[in-house]
Amino acid sequence: MNLTNFLKQTDTLTAQYSAEQLIAFIHGIGRVLPEQRREEFLEMLKSIGNKAGRMPDKNEETDIGFDEMYRRAKDNLESIDSQEIAITEILNEEYDEWYADSGEEFYYEDNSGISDMLEEACDFVHICMDRERYREGFEVGSQMLAMEILCDSEYGDEEFSLRDMARCELLNFSLRRFVLDTIYCAYHTVPPVKRPETLYGIIVNAKEDAVTLEAIMQHGDEELPAFEEFLPFWIEYLGDKTGHDADRLILEAVSLLNDISLEVPYAEKYAAVHPGLYVNILEDRKYAAANDMVSIGIKAMKAIPEKYIIRSRAALKTAEYVIASNGELPLLEKCYFAAYESDTSALNYLRALLNGSEDDKKREALQKIFMKSSVDKGGSSFGIHERSYSCSEREENRLDGNTVFLLGFLDGQFADVLDKGLNQSQALGWTGTFMKQGIALYLLYLYEGQWNGKGMAAMAEIVKSVMKFSSEEYRKGVCGLEKIGENELFCQLFLKWKSKIQMESDIRDRALKRITALLEKRTAGIMDANRRNYYGECAAYIAALGEVRESMGEINAKQRLMTSYKDKYPRRSAFRQEMRNYGWIDAK
Repeated sequence: MNLTNFLKQTDTLTAQYSAEQLIAFIHGIGRVLPEQRREEFLEMLKSIGNKAGRMPDKNEETDIGFDEMYRRAKDNLESIDSQEIAITEILNEEYDEWYADSGEEFYYEDNSGISDMLEEACDFVHICMDRERYREGFEVGSQMLAMEILCDSEYGDEEFSLRDMARCELLNFSLRRFVLDTIYCAYHTVPPVKRPETLYGIIVNAKEDAVTLEAIMQHGDEELPAFEEFLPFWIEYLGDKTGHDADRLILEAVSLLNDISLEVPYAEKYAAVHPGLYVNILEDRKYAAANDMVSIGIKAMKAIPEKYIIRSRAALKTAEYVIASNGELPLLEKCYFAAYESDTSALNYLRALLNGSEDDKKREALQKIFMKSSVDKGGSSFGIHERSYSCSEREENRLDGNTVFLLGFLDGQFADVLDKGLNQSQALGWTGTFMKQGIALYLLYLYEGQWNGKGMAAMAEIVKSVMKFSSEEYRKGVCGLEKIGENELFCQLFLKWKSKIQMESDIRDRALKRITALLEKRTAGIMDANRRNYYGECAAYIAALGEVRESMGEINAKQRLMTSYKDKYPRRSAFRQEMRNYGWIDAK
């Protein structure tokens, strides 16, 4: 529950009770309050009666030392800002980077007393907030946040910000509290039309995620004036801003409206810049009817650009509301397809293919999405793309080469993936290629019947990892799978997919021969290079290949295959032990 919602409900409830009832309530809070918070609680109670008496005095310059503190803070900051004085960086000669030394490579000396000057200025800003001398507090605080502090080093001079000073443990005060003091003063100083720009500038400059609008609202002794008028201006200002701070601040601001009829228009207006607004509404809204949420979800899928991965989250959440409202199957399938369009992943492919109607046209439609997503700008169908705006709400749906092979395999392009994905000529250097995951995929497919054996279990784990499969993720937008364990669910889905996507017998034969040759070459390369840490990996693939052959009717194939590798490398005791771990029986 956010602060504005909490305060609204608090005001509504307290208005219903008498003074005696509220006194009894306060007494009850005091009775159960931990000892370490009792003094603070009493001070809060005292301040209620003192506020009215103090208010006039705050505006009178009864403290004759205020002007002197102001002048001193300004003079000190001018000295620091002009770089007349500096801190000194000194190399720690005992530091050893080769042995992960827990100490610091450099330490710092502050012979000019810069840290003390900054602490004094910080205290002054806090005094300004308490005494309602907001203009002076904002002026000094802004100067501190913008200044560049000279750091003298034998490797060349650097310029430190307040955050750099905190990182080097050169600040003796809370950076978060100082930033909130400055913002609180700024809010009361600048005219309303300038408030959003000013506050945003301070927050971005401070680089402090703990600074939020709620934190500002709770920081001072009294509520922020004209906050309800400020909030729409704040949202409008953030609407066309991008970046980490803009993203988190606008999500918070829109949620503080606590009115879905106001939140949805903002989400629609800024869907191209802040698609997370729609997702926030869909994922966090608890009190709207499922049918209403379906309507909002449909708007989200239309408004959010298809290229953004976050649209997939909106689509899957909408699917859950469709199920909750007993919606029509075509609409549910539309949600699954939208999820795959915007996040073209193996998990979303399986969800879209295996749920809903048994329609052959569904696979064709999914294939079109895959082909559209896999086309590389450079012209190669298997090019690798970098993801833009990584880890932000504007992260785009781009496929890397291995994902293209994986989705091609799921789409039934077995011959193409076999020829282009399992084509490494070298025995080593497979990391980052499709080789390992590709072999595991083909072995899982080639195995006849329910998976048994340690080799197949290892292949399943590899494929699950490649697909980023988890039961929690797959269940998003789907119902009725809560009681099925992750491994069982993955097995069910893979076998159901296999029943729909047939591999021709000649491709099966080619794949088996290719994998047999690749494993022989891979194992020889590992042995020749003495890569003992890969022995277990080789043993897992060899065991899985033997289990596949047995499932095809070849009697005792696993033991005979693993024994042949033991005979080929008789002096590799560690390798033999790894093969035992995957079911080989040493019949010596």
